[in-house]
Amino acid sequence: MWNRWGMAAALAVLPCLLSAQSALSQSFDGQYAGKLSCAQLPYTTAPLDAEPVAVSIAGGKVSYSRTLYGRDRNEVVGKETGSGSVAADGSITLSGGWTGRRDTLKASYRGKFAGGTATLSGSHVISYEGKTYNRTCSMTIGR
Repeated sequence: MWNRWGMAAALAVLPCLLSAQSALSQSFDGQYAGKLSCAQLPYTTAPLDAEPVAVSIAGGKVSYSRTLYGRDRNEVVGKETGSGSVAADGSITLSGGWTGRRDTLKASYRGKFAGGTATLSGSHVISYEGKTYNRTCSMTIGR
């Protein structure tokens, strides 16, 4: 008799546990504003400091985009876009980039949400005028 009651109790609790897990993984859903700062490249005249980034999260999937400017930051040359995921514990991973006529940018970021804000560290690999440059970046994401 105890086994029947134990099994019934376990089956009654299971939907609640699954629902709680689903709620955790979706608790980050929404639109976020990010700020990206990166080491200055040798061919640019201005640093990349607090660059706006648009971030969207839905169902554990993340997408992001930001405007890319030319070497003197006076001309828009493209848009970095990417995607990734956020886990139930708030761990977030993104990868993306941009491809122009001759140049490319490959980006990766990794971090974690804490208290509604995520802090990510990242890197860029940039191919510009036949040379390759690596730089470190940091991004903060919040509502």
